[in-house]
Amino acid sequence: MSVTALVDRAGRQWQADLVDPADSMIVVGYAKVPATSASRSTHEYLSITLRIERDTGTVTEVDSTAVTALVRAWVAELLLGVDFGQDISAVTARIDSDYLGHGAGAIKQAVIDAWRRYAAYRAHHGLED
Repeated sequence: MSVTALVDRAGRQWQADLVDPADSMIVVGYAKVPATSASRSTHEYLSITLRIERDTGTVTEVDSTAVTALVRAWVAELLLGVDFGQDISAVTARIDSDYLGHGAGAIKQAVIDAWRRYAAYRAHHGLED
């Protein structure tokens, strides 16, 4: 059997043939990009897409529509391993303190939007702690 190795933007590697889609879910958060941001010329909305393990709530993969590769990598490094079933105030505080650009508010809002969507899913399915 051929196994394809994949490497995400944060440099993590896993075996694609061993990832079972039933064990994870995709959660997407959105935010409007400010008119003063450079990325506004290409996207009106920023989206942050997360693969979250169903059993643990842990973020295992991250993608976004951020314009630069550096920002996409930074967002991935920030969110990989985070338990979205818990409070994410430490994550939003890091955005406030470590991202000094026009897009900070949109990044923060997209992360919060994804967290709210995941919390609504957990509440709807009776998975709250």
